[in-house]
Amino acid sequence: MSPDDKRLYTTDFASGTVSVIDADGTAVVDTIDAIEGPYGVAANPDGHALHVASPSSKALVHIDLDAGSSTQSHFARAPYGLALSPDGARVYLTLALEDSVLVTDHFAKENFAEIHGITFPTGVAVAPDESLLYAANYFAGKVSVVDLAQKTVTATIQVGPDPYGAALNPYGDRLYVAHFGSDSVSVIDTTNLTVIDTIPVADGPRGVAVNHDGTRLYVTNFFADSVTVIEL
Repeated sequence: MSPDDKRLYTTDFASGTVSVIDADGTAVVDTIDAIEGPYGVAANPDGHALHVASPSSKALVHIDLDAGSSTQSHFARAPYGLALSPDGARVYLTLALEDSVLVTDHFAKENFAEIHGITFPTGVAVAPDESLLYAANYFAGKVSVVDLAQKTVTATIQVGPDPYGAALNPYGDRLYVAHFGSDSVSVIDTTNLTVIDTIPVADGPRGVAVNHDGTRLYVTNFFADSVTVIEL
C-alpha cells in the first residue's frame, strides 16, 4: 500500500514489472519496469519510493517514484520478501535459501544485522513500533516472532501449510498470513499468538497488505492473476 492508501503495488513475476492499482477503483492504472523475477515489494513510508526484491536476480531495487528512475543493487544473495521500518531507514529482507532475515539499507549496502533460525522465510512484517518482526516459515508451517532489540527468535506461531506473505494491521494486534498451498489467509492475534480466523481466497495467495486504517486486506493470487479485496 502507498502511505496515503490510494495505490496498491503488486509485482508481476512473469513480466518483471510492478502493477500500480487504484485502491478504490481496483483498476491497474500504471506499470513500472522493475527487474527480472520480482517477488516482494514495499512502499517507502515517505511515499516517494518503492523497494522490490528479486531472488533470481539476487538484487534489491530502489524505484524513485518522483523521478521515474530505478537503481538495482546486486549483492550475491537471494531476497524473497521485504518490509521497511516505520521510519523507512531500514529494509528487512528474507533470505529464504539461507534461513535468515537481513537488515540493510535501501541499496543493500549496509549489513546492520542478520537474524538466523528461521526456516525458509518468505513474507515478513514489522511491528508499528519496530519492537517485533514476524516471518513466515514456508516449509515449517509456522511464523517466527523476532525480538528486534535482541535480534533473536523468541516465539513461534503454528499456522497452516505453506505460509507465504505476512502483513500487520496498523495497530499491530492482527497479523495476516497467506497460505500459498491452501488458498486461505490466517488471522493471528499477536497478543496471545494464536490463529483466531481463516479467510478463504482465490488460487495461490502470496502477497498480503493492509490499508492504514485497518479496514481492508489485499491478497495477491498467484495462479488466478488477481487481487482479492477483503473488508475487515
